[in-house]
Amino acid sequence: MSTFNYVAADRSGSTQRGTISAANTHEAAEAIRGKGLVLVNISAARSAGSNLAVRNTGPSGEVKQGRLAAGGAIAAKDMSIFTSQLGTMLNAGLSITKVLDIQCKQVGNKKLRMITDDLKKKVESGLPLSTAMDGYPGVFSTLYSAMVRSGEASGNLGNSLLKMATFLEREAELKRKIKSATSYPLIVIIASVAIILGLFIFVLPQFVGFLTALNVPLPLPTRITLAMSSFLVHRWYIVFGVAAIIFFGARAWFRTPRGIHWKDNIALKAPVIGPLVLKTSMARFTDTLATLFGAGVPLISCLEMVGGTMGNTIVSATIDRVIVSIKSGTALSAAMAETQFFTPMVIQMTAVGEESGSLETMLGKVATFYQAEVDSATDNLT
Repeated sequence: MSTFNYVAADRSGSTQRGTISAANTHEAAEAIRGKGLVLVNISAARSAGSNLAVRNTGPSGEVKQGRLAAGGAIAAKDMSIFTSQLGTMLNAGLSITKVLDIQCKQVGNKKLRMITDDLKKKVESGLPLSTAMDGYPGVFSTLYSAMVRSGEASGNLGNSLLKMATFLEREAELKRKIKSATSYPLIVIIASVAIILGLFIFVLPQFVGFLTALNVPLPLPTRITLAMSSFLVHRWYIVFGVAAIIFFGARAWFRTPRGIHWKDNIALKAPVIGPLVLKTSMARFTDTLATLFGAGVPLISCLEMVGGTMGNTIVSATIDRVIVSIKSGTALSAAMAETQFFTPMVIQMTAVGEESGSLETMLGKVATFYQAEVDSATDNLT
């Protein structure tokens, strides 16, 4: 038995350090994960002298990993290419360490290249790839790690990674279309406000002298309009000050749980944006569930991870209710119908998939349909 030092994080994100005895690093890592912890780093215990030498030579591996994990997100395109290359080379018969070694030499993104090098070292020390990826939650999501873990368990890691690469491409394209669709109305609103302010500040003051010279009583709407124009010209700092307070106050409130819930609820009920948000939710739900379920991830685990990727607290809470119903023995389609949130098409296709044993295929078809619907809706908005 050997002794290993480890760094892990609990569900609240707090870091824990300790030692554990095991035959090798793989068994040690499995024991740590069995405690409900996310492994960040593990290494064989060193003597006092060797530890001192490491401290004197520079930053430790844990500090280096912490810096990489805390950095900004890697572009979806880079992640998709990286994942696709991993899957392709693994299916070609190369070992995982050889694949990671090749990626270290050819990945263009510096941060991803450094992370890949660290993954290679951990895999060479005996850790599974999925466990090594758990140390970088900002780069490899829970969904990503679950796909890798499922591929490792089934002996089909290459295909699991190729599925993940395809999923990342679709997800990036979906986000791009949503961003494009929501940006256009925002630009129109900003331009309209700018034009109105321009009229009040620069155009209306030109008519004040002319209207005063007429020496006739002005209608109430005209007097109100001229008063507003005069206020904007001479007290502009008050207007901009109040606007700034409202803007920053609203932004702070929208970051609170109550504000996020209100914003997500409005997004689903808004006249124009609401239908788009619903279709996007259906596309993302069915696509993610089909990808995970097809990779062999248990249904409950699939739904738990899907709920964390929806980006809307209302939708996530709905999926939580589905999970509770399934745990009590209800079928997936029936549990979805009980929420009165999912569209009839999603419910019926899920039911057909359950009855025929082709749930992944049915969900994939629904995802394709709603992705086309999102494309059409975004084209109409822009």
